[in-house]
Amino acid sequence: MVDLGGTVRIIHTDDAPAHVGPVPQAVEAGGWIHVSALFGADPKERAIPEDARAEAEQLFDNLAAILAAGGAALTDVVRVGIVMRDLQRDRPVFNEVWAERFGNHRPARSAIESAAFGRPGENARFMVEAAAYRG
Repeated sequence: MVDLGGTVRIIHTDDAPAHVGPVPQAVEAGGWIHVSALFGADPKERAIPEDARAEAEQLFDNLAAILAAGGAALTDVVRVGIVMRDLQRDRPVFNEVWAERFGNHRPARSAIESAAFGRPGENARFMVEAAAYRG
């Protein structure tokens, strides 16, 4: 983590894709970790898997890595906002991976559909933002 000299610290890990530009992977303040827009891209190549399930699994791997860098885990997540390119098509597989990764833990969640997210040409199906509390 990078201490900004105040109450907010930037969280970064090489085990998840970095953002292009001045956007941190996450920030920590007062025991809360807020994860910035996150995709199911491979951390090194930044490639999005062609398969929806593989993309969702990579997204959760990335989320877990960022949380771990901040001293938290998936069980500390309290809220997730999801953007899906096609809710009808992709929600069932996302829900399967969600249930596998979170187990009995059930953070609050919202999901919307939008074709306008991510970088052009990446064709990501999912984007999440998350908040975790490690008290």
